Amino acid sequence: MEYLNDQGLLIEQPDNLYKLSSDAVALGNFVQCKSSDVVFDIGCGTGVLTLLIAFNHKPREMVSIDINADAVKQLEKNLAINQDKLSATHFTALHGDARQLHRILSNKAADVIVCNPPYFNTGKKPQNEHKNLARHDDTLPLEDLAKLCTQNIKYGGIVYFCYPANQIAKAITIFENQNFRIKEIKFLSNNKGVYLAIFRAKKGGGHHTTMLV
Repeated sequence: MEYLNDQGLLIEQPDNLYKLSSDAVALGNFVQCKSSDVVFDIGCGTGVLTLLIAFNHKPREMVSIDINADAVKQLEKNLAINQDKLSATHFTALHGDARQLHRILSNKAADVIVCNPPYFNTGKKPQNEHKNLARHDDTLPLEDLAKLCTQNIKYGGIVYFCYPANQIAKAITIFENQNFRIKEIKFLSNNKGVYLAIFRAKKGGGHHTTMLV
């Protein structure tokens, strides 16, 4: 059991599942939404983003989906652990391929979509199947994420996602091709320099981007 913040929000993550990272926490704390919003968490894992967003902003509804059934079960457990802190939000936890979400939820569209996508596409894959699903982009390439976002979000809706900083041109091009405008980019650094970019993209709208460091 670990704390997600200094206000008692807890998360339990078994060793066999992909664990909490500072990147996910940074993304979760970057997200903004309203209490009237419906928020989709794509590739929710054990629930880092779901928990942080629900705690910080109390949206009306959160739909969280992951291709890993064990991760979804753990998300449901983490929601139960924190139920006294998250009572303002209605939660739906789904096991399935997010690329089919528009069929699973044919009558529902999101105000906000958030995703910490898998972005490793080279190198040796981990032997642990659960961690492989969470890290390697053959389960959800960025092109597929952008497409599912435009299928499942309202016009004017906001998508938050992160991607390697040295691939921002790719990320911008892919989302622009799906009629999203990149409104903000926040860069994260470590002792080796800038390594990650967090994006806020809006469906439709003008071309004006703010850079945050």
